[in-house]
Amino acid sequence: MAFLTSSVAQYLHDPGGLWEILILGVFDFIANYGWRIVFFTVCLKLLLFPLDLYQRIKMRKNQLITERIKPQLEKLQQQYAGDRQTLSQKQMELNKKEGFSYFSSCLPMIVTLVIFFYLFAGLNNISQYKNLVQYVELYDAYTAEETTLKSVEFEDIELKGEKVTISWNGIDKMYADLIATQPNADDYKNDKGEWDAGKGGEEAYKAALDAWNAVNLEEANTLLRNRNTLHTDHILGKAQDAVVEKYDEIKEGFLWIKNIWSPDVPWRKAILDHDRFTSNIGDYSKYSKAVKKLGLKRNELSEAEYKRMIGDTSYNNVTAKLRAKGSDHNGVNGFLILPILSVGLSFLSQFITSRLQKRSGQAAPEGGMAGSMKMMMVIMPLMMGFFALQYTAVFTLYIVVNSAMTILINVFTTMAMNGKSKHNEKKLRSPDGIQKYGRPDPKDL
Repeated sequence: MAFLTSSVAQYLHDPGGLWEILILGVFDFIANYGWRIVFFTVCLKLLLFPLDLYQRIKMRKNQLITERIKPQLEKLQQQYAGDRQTLSQKQMELNKKEGFSYFSSCLPMIVTLVIFFYLFAGLNNISQYKNLVQYVELYDAYTAEETTLKSVEFEDIELKGEKVTISWNGIDKMYADLIATQPNADDYKNDKGEWDAGKGGEEAYKAALDAWNAVNLEEANTLLRNRNTLHTDHILGKAQDAVVEKYDEIKEGFLWIKNIWSPDVPWRKAILDHDRFTSNIGDYSKYSKAVKKLGLKRNELSEAEYKRMIGDTSYNNVTAKLRAKGSDHNGVNGFLILPILSVGLSFLSQFITSRLQKRSGQAAPEGGMAGSMKMMMVIMPLMMGFFALQYTAVFTLYIVVNSAMTILINVFTTMAMNGKSKHNEKKLRSPDGIQKYGRPDPKDL
């Protein structure tokens, strides 16, 4: 049972995967995971900036093309005023001829969505892993203190009706020695595991067991009660104090959020109950999955030991003081700030993108596509809100920072492009203010 006196955390290895390696390994120079995610998101957004810039340039060129062919579009609208289908076809033919691209933003959007869902899976796995690791470290602190205290001799311990000085291990040895004298059923069976009539068989075993119980059962039960009482009165509380001290060292919050591995919501506690803990560690609650994902060796950490560690009895003993009513550690985990920001910024980002597309002429024609785009302006923020309420605050923090970065990039690139456009327009004019021959070339912008 070396497992009980050693650190379980030494057997756990960081999960693999691109995002896990980056966030848990490459960016580990930032201790706080909240700020680590902020820094990681900014770096990721800057890395993808060329795609955003490509999209904006394409949109700007589309805008210039739209302005240039506006008279032709108006002529088509007058010519096919009563035939919307033909009008739409003619407009698309004209746009295609002039180099207008409806789908210039598809590539950046596809890449962004792929990264979003891939990163969602990665951050979810990291959160499950960190929830497990945090508990394992608390379990180690509890077990280490409990193991030490079990060998300490305490005074005035009641044992068989008397006050004595004895340790938990001392009482446990007395109980084990007494149980060792109990009749063994195997002594009354043959090599095939069948009751042996020559040894008296099952009847002889039951008779011997009854005789043993008559003399020793009450003493055995008394030793158990005394051992449990000593544990409750002198060991349990101190082991749980060690857990509280350890939690103060390893807790991972961010600004107002007490536990960053849980959602930023007021209806969840910072310290999870066992059911919520089991849910939050996901596949790690299954030994077979944990062995595969963490690279555990079965001879180092058996299935029975692992199940006992994360079982409700061990979990409740380890976290009891942290989850106690009135504990400073067990208040609400958050105040819905990140979920509200995720919805608001997502809507604002969608709104700005929509306006930019409209200005560039990329807005979908009236009809089904336009209705779908308007619906997406509602669905996307609501989807962000759903993720924020259901999943870890780490992922919501990524959504918020990513949306804020998107808005800033849109604003600054728009300002830069507008400034360049004015500069090019100025170059096209002669010193006396008369427009030179020709129109601005979209390639210049």
